[in-house]
Amino acid sequence: MLATLPFFAPVQFTIPIIDVPIHGFGMMVALGLYLGTEMAMSKAKRDGLDPDIINRVVTWMIVGIFVGGHLGHALFYEPEKIAADPLYLFKVWDGLSSFGGFIVTAFLCWLFFRKENNRVKKANPQRKEVGKPLLLPVRASHYGDCVIYGFPMAFGFGRIGCFMAHDHPGLESDFFLAVQGVCRNHWTDVNYACHDLGLYEAIWACSMIGVVYFLDKKARFPGFYLAMIPMVYAPFRVFFDSLRTADTRYAGLTPAQYGAMILFVVGSSVLIVQRKKKAVRTMTSESDAIPYDPVVTPESEETPTA
Repeated sequence: MLATLPFFAPVQFTIPIIDVPIHGFGMMVALGLYLGTEMAMSKAKRDGLDPDIINRVVTWMIVGIFVGGHLGHALFYEPEKIAADPLYLFKVWDGLSSFGGFIVTAFLCWLFFRKENNRVKKANPQRKEVGKPLLLPVRASHYGDCVIYGFPMAFGFGRIGCFMAHDHPGLESDFFLAVQGVCRNHWTDVNYACHDLGLYEAIWACSMIGVVYFLDKKARFPGFYLAMIPMVYAPFRVFFDSLRTADTRYAGLTPAQYGAMILFVVGSSVLIVQRKKKAVRTMTSESDAIPYDPVVTPESEETPTA
């Protein structure tokens, strides 16, 4: 018997009475998005920013994850399907690419933060006239740092979902974390074991949760996590993709490996540009501006009686 992880079938539950199947992958993605959002909102609050902006950008992110993820998969991994059926581009449930999701999600987040900042720009002159405190600007580097701070949590649970579905089998191996029966050409045959790349990325992402939590005990420059996480993830992803079997390659590399190299350059650029800037937590604590309007309840407006 191979000294590897035992085979288990892709996880799926069925809701009694209504007989609706629930896939483990979908459950873990939903849980990851929820926990990642909570983690990002907690950082926003620590940094003196508006947690509700993080809460509202999540809807845009979900669109980016699934629409961008499918477009990336279709364009770079299944171009022949588009040639045969152009409508395949709109079948967002059929194939996802992580880097396609990264690119479109990043763009949509930038658009959202820009829209929110324009709202603040319009509101502040009016607030100044009536003597209200000014609102803090909504900077992509400030709020983007909060979003990517929650990335390891969201991505980690998503990749656990991939592992539960065995979506990313790799090369045959006797490595102790290889999984029996998941090999592409020997499905369910426990005499063969292969790397399960969903498991490996889940281990990486979940280990990063504690790392970013520890690092955030100290105020960091705006864009610290936008620089650090891509730079750390990129070399791991290049290595993980070298363990893939049947995958589209261009000049010997997968689309994700090219994406990882670009990601490293982007992270390095953010580090160079942002590293000497004052920490967001310091800026907000020293500013007279506020991140959002305090919620006024009827009880808070009542005048205490003697």
